[in-house]
Amino acid sequence: MPEFLSIDAMRAVVTHAISEFARHDMALLHVKVQEETLAHRVAVYIERHLQGWHVDCEYNRNLRRAKMRADGNSRMRPDIIAHIRNSPENLLVVEIKKATHSKRNKTEAEERVREFTGKWTTHPRYCHGAILIFPVRESDPKQVTCSWFYRNGCGQYTGGEPSTFSGNVSLEQGGMA
Repeated sequence: MPEFLSIDAMRAVVTHAISEFARHDMALLHVKVQEETLAHRVAVYIERHLQGWHVDCEYNRNLRRAKMRADGNSRMRPDIIAHIRNSPENLLVVEIKKATHSKRNKTEAEERVREFTGKWTTHPRYCHGAILIFPVRESDPKQVTCSWFYRNGCGQYTGGEPSTFSGNVSLEQGGMA
């Protein structure tokens, strides 16, 4: 079984994936593609650095059941996850948004990632979470705004809220801004 990564190692994986995106796929930001297209490209680059983990987009299953909110009333389908399929092993959940999305849309993404990394009590939670906000207007700063979520006790069912912090990844230099 692959090992869970530290927060620094996971940030390096995601930062490198964003840098790869900047080198190969920047044109996608200015042609109004769907966020699923951005998520797919970022997932490809994440997968290259997570040997032994499955990296999937729009994955809606929790073992063999639908992935549900903690309230049990609505389904969830994260943009990108790194996990071991058909097991309780969950490493990373990523939500991708465009800078042009509404504040409400971004807040809802944060609530989902916070739930995946901290609030679930009946399912194994994700060790790491990230919200990546991509610039899509020519006038936007050339950086991805990142909100990071991390919790100790990867693979456990219970525990507290995740630790959070923010940072940006430059799309021009391929590194932290």
